[in-house]
Amino acid sequence: ASVAKKDAAVAAAAFAAVKVGDFISGAVDEYAEFEQAMANTSAIAGASADDYAKLSAAAREAGKATTFTASEAADALGYMALAGWNVEESTAALTPVLKLAEATQADLATTSDQVTDSMSAMGVGIDDLQGYLNVIVTTNNKANTTAADLMDAFIGCGGAARAAGMNYKETSTALGILANNGIKGSEAGTALNSMLVRISTKDVAQKAFKDLGVAVYDSSGEMRNMRDILVDLNGAMAGMTQEQKNSYMSAIAGTNYYSQFGYLLDGVKEGVNGSASAWDELAGAIDNSTGALDAMDATATGTLQGALARFQSAISDLKISMVED
Repeated sequence: ASVAKKDAAVAAAAFAAVKVGDFISGAVDEYAEFEQAMANTSAIAGASADDYAKLSAAAREAGKATTFTASEAADALGYMALAGWNVEESTAALTPVLKLAEATQADLATTSDQVTDSMSAMGVGIDDLQGYLNVIVTTNNKANTTAADLMDAFIGCGGAARAAGMNYKETSTALGILANNGIKGSEAGTALNSMLVRISTKDVAQKAFKDLGVAVYDSSGEMRNMRDILVDLNGAMAGMTQEQKNSYMSAIAGTNYYSQFGYLLDGVKEGVNGSASAWDELAGAIDNSTGALDAMDATATGTLQGALARFQSAISDLKISMVED
């Protein structure tokens, strides 16, 4: 019996030694992966030693607080550096971007790239990042589009939207209406871009507006709110035949996109018994989107799988600390 106990003890010690060895080996691999990710990000950012320390600390902290590892967070910082964001901007944006990827269960690298590109297209500053992501999440939840498709659409129409004086909330509403009619992603961005360019610059479109008695610009020369323009157009074309309406819509939006323009016109029409239009309902949700990102992220990650992922991220950070020490 004593021999059996000794054999069991030896076996247990051997098993423990193997597990400790595996942990140490895994820790070395974990640290090497993080170190390389940080080296790549620092090279892209042209980071000084002080910048490196800030970026590393942000990646480590994000790794402990989310389902993503520190190495994955470091890679996300690299995409922000590629977009030209400085260290302060990147570190401030990191956790919200990770939360968006968590909330939508999307690829982190793709999400980071789409956030930076779409913000650049729409002229959104880092100080408005949280509000921007709240709008993206709300539109994702209230319209027939994903956050990824919406950001792709922003990239396609951002320049024209900005030139037309449309902020990201109004643009998101228009893109949400198009998405509800099956036009989404880059296709929606291209369509809205073309429509806005024609409305604001093409003589044939300007003539159609003049014939209908609808003003595109206000007295100060600024483009009017898109919703108001669409409402006035519906009023001006009331009583016309479909052929007449199609002719005007084609003149305004072009032969390739007049049907998509029709979706926007339908979107601002009141519902049955005077209920709010689809445009107004979506715009109202977007205007009240504060906290949407955090709420969706908490729901998506408040599961056993989410808890296990956060635990693994914490273990990953422990391994990095052990090798670093």
